[in-house]
Amino acid sequence: MPIAFNTWVVLLNNFAVERASFTGVEIGILQSLREVPGFLAFTTVFVLLIIKEQTFSVLSLALLGIGVAATGFFPTVYGLYFTTVLMSLGFHYFEAVKQSLAPRRFSVN
Repeated sequence: MPIAFNTWVVLLNNFAVERASFTGVEIGILQSLREVPGFLAFTTVFVLLIIKEQTFSVLSLALLGIGVAATGFFPTVYGLYFTTVLMSLGFHYFEAVKQSLAPRRFSVN
């Protein structure tokens, strides 16, 4: 997860100013769009009614990877918006599912 996110940040920083001619307005819109899937992470509960947690976590990681990999192929304003939302969907869904898949450690006093 940290490798994917850091790769995305580097790609965004390289393409945002040089190729897509981002200004502060576009960066603000991009960062706002990046947080929308975070607000929608509650829909994880509904997806888990259809598929298993493990399957959903793998699909979420794939979505994250595809979003990061596609960032370099779409160095335009709308391309960066689209790949950011794609990457963020995978990131937020994976983080939601990761909490339920993590082993729990109980201490007995």
